[in-house]
Amino acid sequence: MTFKFGALSLMSSIKYGLVDCNNFFVSCERVFNPKLWNRPVVVLSNNDGCVIARSKEAKALSIPMGAPAFQYKQTFLRHDVAVLSSNFSLYGDMSERVMATLEEFGFPLETYSIDEAFLELPSDIPETIGTEIRNRVLTWTGIPISLGVGITKTLAKVGSDLAKKRDDGIFFIRELPKNLPVQEIWGIGSRTTTELNHFGIRTALELIAQSDTWIEKYFPSALLRVVLELRGTPCLSVEEIPTPRKSIVSSRSFGDLIKTLAELKAAVASFVAIAAEKLRQDSLRASHLGIFVIGKDRIAHSASSPLSIPTSYTPHLIKTAHGLLEELYQEGSYRKAGVMLSHLVAEKEQQLDFFAAESTENLMPLMDQINRRKGKRTLFFAAEGINTDWQSTSKRCSAHFTTKWNELLKITI
Repeated sequence: MTFKFGALSLMSSIKYGLVDCNNFFVSCERVFNPKLWNRPVVVLSNNDGCVIARSKEAKALSIPMGAPAFQYKQTFLRHDVAVLSSNFSLYGDMSERVMATLEEFGFPLETYSIDEAFLELPSDIPETIGTEIRNRVLTWTGIPISLGVGITKTLAKVGSDLAKKRDDGIFFIRELPKNLPVQEIWGIGSRTTTELNHFGIRTALELIAQSDTWIEKYFPSALLRVVLELRGTPCLSVEEIPTPRKSIVSSRSFGDLIKTLAELKAAVASFVAIAAEKLRQDSLRASHLGIFVIGKDRIAHSASSPLSIPTSYTPHLIKTAHGLLEELYQEGSYRKAGVMLSHLVAEKEQQLDFFAAESTENLMPLMDQINRRKGKRTLFFAAEGINTDWQSTSKRCSAHFTTKWNELLKITI
C-alpha cells in the first residue's frame, strides 16, 4: 500500500484498527428500549446535572456536550428529547460484551476506554474484515460501531473519526485529509494547538512537513511521536496487558447538601468500600489514602495519610478515612466528597510487617462474592449507614437490564 503525504510517499501496510462504539451510552439505552430509536436522546451526569452523551438527533439540535440540563429544559420539551440519568453499571456491562465479541476474532486487542479498543491486524488482512467486525458486534450486542484502520494507531484514530461520517461506518485511511485541523489529532491538546497556531501550523499536513529538529526544539518529545505516527512510522504498539492502575478514586456529588459529620462519615465510608472492592478485583493493595470534601461554597479541602502496610481491608481503610475526615470537618454544608487510594502494589509483591496484627483480609473476597451473586449492598458495613439520602439524584435512570435479576427485560406476548 502506498501512503501519500504531498511529495512524500511510503510503502507500508495497514496494521491497526480502532473500534469506537457510536454514541455509546445512548446506544446502550436503545438496545433495551426501541422507542428511543430515531429520537433525540441525551444522558445526564450524576445528579442529573449536565449532558454527557447525545444521540445524533440531539447533536442536530445543537445541544452541546456538558450543557447544564436546566438551561435546556425548554429545548428538551420542544423537541421531545428523551432525557435519561446515567446508568453506569449497564454501560460497563455492555462494554465488556463488546470487548468479548472483539476478542472472538483472535487479534491482539487493547481496551482503550469504555467504548474504544485497538486491534492489531495482519498486514494482508482484506478490507472485508471491517464489515465482518461491525456486523458481528451489532448482532451479538446491539451496539453500532465505527472502525478506522491505518498503519499506525494515530492514523487509525483519524480513520475512526472519518468512519463516523460514512454510512458503512468503516474507513481504511490511505492519506491524511488536506484540511484536518491539528486540534482534532489524537494526542494534541489545546495548549499545543495554540502554540502550533502561533507558528502558523493549523493542519496535520502542515505539521508533518516540519523537520524533526524543529519539533524537538520547540515542543515536548510526545509531539514528535505523534508526527512520526502521522507520517506512517509506528511508535505505539497494542498493549494487550493493561497498564497497572496507579490510583483509584471514588467520589460523588450529593443529591442534597450534607450538614452533619455523621452523614459525611457514612458517605465517605461508602466511597471507601467501593474503592476497596476495585482494589481487590485487580489484586492490588493501597499504601496511601486521601480524602477530599467540597463545601457549598465549592472550596475543596483535603487530607491524606500513609498506611502502615499496604492493604485492601475495608474496615482499616474506613477507620483511616474517618480519622482524616474528623480533622477536616467544619460545621457547614457539603456538596461532594471523595476518596483516593494510591501507591498501589500487587498483593503478591507487598512488603509485610512482622509486627502487624493477624490479617483478616480473607473475609473481604467472601463479602465481594456474596455481593456479586446477591446484588450490591446485600452485605455492607454499618459505617456506611442505612439511610442513603445523600446519594446522587438519578430520577430518570433506566432499569439495570443486565446486572440485576429483578430488572431483567420483560416482554409481554
